[in-house]
Amino acid sequence: MAHLITLFGGPDSFVRRLDYLHDNNITYIGNEPAFLTVFQYHYAGRPGKSAARAHSYIPAFFAPTPDGLPGNDDSGAMGSFLAFAMMGLFPNPGQDVYLIIPPFFESVSVTSPLTNRTSTVRNIGFDPSYQDIYIQNATLNGVPYTKNWIDHSFFTEGKELVLTLGRNESSWGTMDADIPPSLSTGNSTSSTAVKRRGKVTGRGAVPLDLGRSLPWGSM
Repeated sequence: MAHLITLFGGPDSFVRRLDYLHDNNITYIGNEPAFLTVFQYHYAGRPGKSAARAHSYIPAFFAPTPDGLPGNDDSGAMGSFLAFAMMGLFPNPGQDVYLIIPPFFESVSVTSPLTNRTSTVRNIGFDPSYQDIYIQNATLNGVPYTKNWIDHSFFTEGKELVLTLGRNESSWGTMDADIPPSLSTGNSTSSTAVKRRGKVTGRGAVPLDLGRSLPWGSM
């Protein structure tokens, strides 16, 4: 992702292209390849844009009716997108990464079948009218947390993520150290390595262990 963002001219240009993709109906949320594009703003340091984009599609394209899905559920794909988005933790397949937005509920809890531990995401200042959808600050197990993503251990270790919400985008999750890891930077959380040197440097490497236990089972 870091290299892709660089090819597109940097984070600001990448965000504009993502906006154009969605705002001009070039992509369609009823088609599975569109799912991650809702949350790719995280990789450009704009997690608030991901939250706003998720709310632009939910509930507009989803409803609890027989025809309430915008496309073929395809063994649960549409329902999974909806569930993860509304939980506020969207997984990027192939990465030990869940992208954080505020849940659509005051709190969400998940019990791991592997460890029997319960993890919780809780909104402070939850607004059921969904005007206050931007994270202002966060704590993970009571410690200030600025990354806009978490890994699988959140579920298996039963952690608590508390999000304070507001009506406007904030600086939370926007710094270079806060964005998810990228293969093109040696799984670093930084995209500046690519922008400065034009090659992989591996600064701040975050190892990706595909053998780790997922909250629903093992890979």
